[in-house]
Amino acid sequence: MRRSLLVATAAAAVLTAGAVQADEIRIGVLYPIAGTGAVYGEPAMHGHNMAVDELNAAGGILGKKIVSFARDTKLKPAAASAAAKELITKDGVNVLVGGLSSAVGLAISEVARQEGVVYVATIPKTIKLTTEKRHDHVFRTASHTDFEGDAMGQIVAKLGLKKICDIQLDYAYGHDLAAGIEKGLKRHAPGAEKVLDLRVKLGATDYNAFISQIMGAGCDGVTSGLWGSHFVNFAQQGSPFGLFNQIKYISGGEIASHEIAGKMKGDYPDNVWSNTYELWYHHHDPSHVAFQEALAERSGTKETAMWPVLAYIGVKFIAAAAEKAGSMDADALAAALKGMSIDTPVGPRTIDPETHQADTGQFWGPMVKKEGVDYRVMDPVTFIPAVIEE
Repeated sequence: MRRSLLVATAAAAVLTAGAVQADEIRIGVLYPIAGTGAVYGEPAMHGHNMAVDELNAAGGILGKKIVSFARDTKLKPAAASAAAKELITKDGVNVLVGGLSSAVGLAISEVARQEGVVYVATIPKTIKLTTEKRHDHVFRTASHTDFEGDAMGQIVAKLGLKKICDIQLDYAYGHDLAAGIEKGLKRHAPGAEKVLDLRVKLGATDYNAFISQIMGAGCDGVTSGLWGSHFVNFAQQGSPFGLFNQIKYISGGEIASHEIAGKMKGDYPDNVWSNTYELWYHHHDPSHVAFQEALAERSGTKETAMWPVLAYIGVKFIAAAAEKAGSMDADALAAALKGMSIDTPVGPRTIDPETHQADTGQFWGPMVKKEGVDYRVMDPVTFIPAVIEE
């Protein structure tokens, strides 16, 4: 009798969960939302929630209310993997979205592969996610390391640099960006010579030994992917030695975003060219004005962050694909995402049906001082599309 009661209770729980899902679209959201990673995850959640609120106000997805289930990845692959598994098996989410570091994105993608659930990677950029590690249910709406490296090769050529030092973080993103830069240099600046390769531990805070090597290598340009606090620490330690007076610093990692420039203010060094997905002060697309104003109201600041637009676009792709498929079934959703095009606040985006990669370009330019502004801004702003010409 006791065993029969347990079976009946379990069956009732399954039926109850199924009934809830029948009236809801459940999205599993994976960003770093506590601790040091919150500086990225909190803005991303603003963009995610903004998209969900807009969609729910318009009737949801397939006439059903969207409910988000957020988990903290803690910027750690193991934590992200466990969270993704729990979202699927315990919370019954229909789809996964998010990720930040490349290692975390790969971990979430593997869970999605095993469980047969669609995962839309909104921020991770390792090329492996949509090449050797691609599977039927993973899609990326961010850019990737080959696009980024190609753009950096174009800037090296534009600046006429001849000797390059490269410094990258020693994990998936850094390795793949270094490879992307190599390809970009061969295409656009074949006369440039790489004279130094440096790899830095993820989370490192002391860059003095690396700075000394760069200054002694005789390079006129540095290519890099140091992001977030990694760049902040590197710049603060290198500037007193005149590092940025001697070289042009060309970086991926979105250090041109206002999150970095606004935080560093006068500590932001000279001679930096970098990238960003969005700038609150640059209206590349007519819809960006309304998006930025709504985000500013939600965030409580006129000078909004870059990360929200990435999370926002990811949710909008999921909604468009679900409406096209007429279902949240994983296979149907994946089929709809292949070749899917949508308009976004930073221009139209299309997911390639073969690679599952969106054609997401970025804004690139020098970071300069402007009179009356206490932080650096990008000027001129140049959009480099996601196109690699062999």
